Amino acid sequence: MKSRYAKRMILLVALVAILFILVFALSKVQKSVHKAKTDDNKQSLATSNNIDDSDFKLNDKKLLKKYPESAHLLIGLKGSKVTLVKEGEDYVEPGAYALDDRTGAVTNIKIKGSVDTSKPGEYRIEYIAKSDRAASKATRTVKVVKADKFDANDRGIPVLMYHYVFSGNDAPSKLDSNYILDSELEKQLKWLKDNNYYYPSFAELSAYIDGKHSLPKKSVILTFDDGQVGFLNYGIPLLNKYKIPATGFLIGTRYGPDIVKADRSKYVCYQSHSYDMHRAGGNIGHGGRISAMSLGEIEEDLNMAIAMVGNKDAFAYPYGDVTEDGKKAIENCGISCAFTTQYGKVEKGDDKTALPRIRVLGQAGLEGFISSIK
Repeated sequence: MKSRYAKRMILLVALVAILFILVFALSKVQKSVHKAKTDDNKQSLATSNNIDDSDFKLNDKKLLKKYPESAHLLIGLKGSKVTLVKEGEDYVEPGAYALDDRTGAVTNIKIKGSVDTSKPGEYRIEYIAKSDRAASKATRTVKVVKADKFDANDRGIPVLMYHYVFSGNDAPSKLDSNYILDSELEKQLKWLKDNNYYYPSFAELSAYIDGKHSLPKKSVILTFDDGQVGFLNYGIPLLNKYKIPATGFLIGTRYGPDIVKADRSKYVCYQSHSYDMHRAGGNIGHGGRISAMSLGEIEEDLNMAIAMVGNKDAFAYPYGDVTEDGKKAIENCGISCAFTTQYGKVEKGDDKTALPRIRVLGQAGLEGFISSIK
């Protein structure tokens, strides 16, 4: 009797042991399968932002089908949509920028095309930006102009400095020369459009300063400092209306990360006005804190701002205050052109770490505006 009971107990223990082994083995298999799937997903995600050349061949409808969340992503061209190059000179790639209303600046942009500047004619450069389940395309036309037909600028390039835009129905309580009425801004933009002005990128401007690149006689660059709400509400719609490219210099601590997501435009490329240097704390110029910061601190601030806007083509010194450490930081961070508030046109041979601009005075009227850029 006892022997039979003992045998049953041994059999039961053996069955439990076998069951435990089976459960353990099954668990290992499931974990292995899950790990494999996870690794596959990681690999897929890691390569999801790679841009295939075949994407360039897709029309907008097919691109949307392949990337169903493309409405979130906008791509814009830096500088004029039609880029002019003098025959025989190197083509300077102006570049493109991209903004995703979910995540902000996108730097995953691929460029396709080539330009033979020895042969006058038109060339096509294509751009594709890609973010999470989204893609956006843009195209630039490059016109190589015969050398004897290219009307080159030899009097300097006006880089216009705007600040605040307001509407008659939404006027601030206190006005100064930095404020411009939206209807006055519209007159200026219309005049530029009607007179066929060219809008070089900062890459082209940098090459012009180096004496390596010619720009058309009627060239101008528009910049708007601070990312002020009036510029966002009234200035950007006008730039969109007249299809005139401009730069918005943003401050990180003044809603910069929100602006790059919420206020996207094909005609406004955002650049750095610092992340957190646009405040008091220094002892030179207008008292901006840059003069109280070390080289390393300035570089850290600049790199934060560059990451925010996704570009480092240009920088505007807060309050126009410039220091030697500031200029060194500009070079170390790889920023192409840095602007002060000093009045003047940009000329060949200028110091690219401290370039002048022309302040647009809100009360100057159209004739005053025209006079300042000619």
